[in-house]
This record gives sequence, structure tokens and C-alpha cells, in this order.
Amino acid sequence: MCMYQVALFLVAVFQGCLADCGSSSACWDDDLRLAKLEALVEHLQTQVSDLTAAKVKTEAELKITQDMARTAVAGCSKTWTLKRTQIVFPNLEKIALHQQSPTYVERMPTPLPNNTRAVIVQVFCNFWNTDGHAYLNVDIHQDGNEEGGVASVENTHYRVYANTFYYEVMVPWNGDLSDRLKFEVKSSYQTGGDRNWYRLRVVGYILA
Repeated sequence: MCMYQVALFLVAVFQGCLADCGSSSACWDDDLRLAKLEALVEHLQTQVSDLTAAKVKTEAELKITQDMARTAVAGCSKTWTLKRTQIVFPNLEKIALHQQSPTYVERMPTPLPNNTRAVIVQVFCNFWNTDGHAYLNVDIHQDGNEEGGVASVENTHYRVYANTFYYEVMVPWNGDLSDRLKFEVKSSYQTGGDRNWYRLRVVGYILA
């Protein structure tokens, strides 16, 4: 039996004993003790209410924490898959720009899976003249998805004889938006003949 229940029991006993007590001094003492006991019961009742409210709050906070933990675990369990492909854009097969800054918008020839999170763009430079220049700086992003992220590539090759340069960049992709890639040339400089050029292709995508 808890303290609160004991206090209630004692109050009931005192009230029964005082029913026929009259106005003697002993009864006054009993009245005083009863008043103190009732105050104690009221205090205990307040404590019980506070503890009950605290328990409800703690259980609610625990549930929120558990839900957040489950969500985090579910996120970690997702796997990323790399798929290789070869998507050619005729306008971007041999770029030989000199002090020009055009923008190319290229449509994917076939739809990508809905769970595509990024596309991989190949940046290839063919340099074949020892005294020439092959400069190309370009921003690449999904058309309409600037907030998702922009891949900026910077290339400065000068006086290199018979070399090729190759690397790949990841461009964020949102399957709910457009199926077009935008290539915004920021600067270019090309000399040394038509054997100095760049090529941009999509060579893969990432699923999650």
C-alpha cells in the first residue's frame, strides 16, 4: 500500500472516530490532527498528479525518439547502385569553342528510373597541338533543379602535345523534375587547330 493510500485510510478512520466526539479538548486535538492529515493527503494527491503528467510526457518523448531512431536506421539501410550507360549528345561530341559561352540543353533519349539520384557526366579533352590552347569551364545541372546542385568543371590545358584528359562528375538528379541536362559554358579558349576539342557524355547514373 502506497503512502497516498495509507493517508486516505487514516483520514477515513479519524472521520469515523470524530463522528460522536462532541466538543471536548480531546476532540479539538483530533480535529487538528485530522486537518494536518487532510493537508498531507492533498499534498500527496498533487505529487501523484505531477508524477502522472511527467510519466505521460516521458513516454511521449520516448516514442518520438524511437520513431526518429527507426527512421535513421531505415535511411542507413538504403543501398546505392551504380549503373553504367553511354548517352551521346551530338552537340557535345566535339566542342571547340573560342571565347564563346553558349548554353546547351540536352534531353535524355530514354527516361531514367524514378529512383535516380545522380547522373555521371564524362568530361573528355582531346589535345593534339603542342602550341595550342584548350580551355573550357562549364556548369552542369538538371534543368529546373538548380537547388539540387550544380557540377562546375574547369579545364585549362596549354602547350601539351598529343594528350587526352578524362574525368567524371556527378550531377544531382530528381526524377520528379525534367528529363533535360543543362550545360552552361562560362568561358572557353581554343587555338591550335580542329584536333583540340572536348566531349561531354552521360556515362552512368546512381540509384538509391
